[in-house]
Amino acid sequence: METYLPQSEKDRIKKEVKEAFATIIKGCESLDMDLAFKVFLNSPDFYMIGTDCSICDYQTYIDCNINYLKECSNFKLTTFDEKIKYLGRDMVIFSWIYKAEATLKTGDKDIIEKAGATFLFKKINGEWKVIYYHEAALPPIKIAKSL
Repeated sequence: METYLPQSEKDRIKKEVKEAFATIIKGCESLDMDLAFKVFLNSPDFYMIGTDCSICDYQTYIDCNINYLKECSNFKLTTFDEKIKYLGRDMVIFSWIYKAEATLKTGDKDIIEKAGATFLFKKINGEWKVIYYHEAALPPIKIAKSL
């Protein structure tokens, strides 16, 4: 059950969380790994569940993503839908449906036509941080570079 909050407070929280989330998108699309992952809480309490059904800690998650993004020359995310569920003044669930298109430095492409992610954001020391993340996706379409 969602926590009751006045609409003005929901609007403020939504604006702040969307700004934090936009940082992730901007960082991924600009291939700026520091920017992309600064919103994720660097803590033993953080974990994520990946599309391969693995459970990763913060460092494993960051390392895997940095290694992948280093192989990319371009990365594009397209949002189809997003929702926020308010769990209190300092915690929300942010659900996101999206498409991911990566162009690798080899010229090959990886396209995920549809994926979903759930972020648990918590406000810590005045900043919204992702403390939990779960991702589900259709298998990527791999397109080899044309000769």
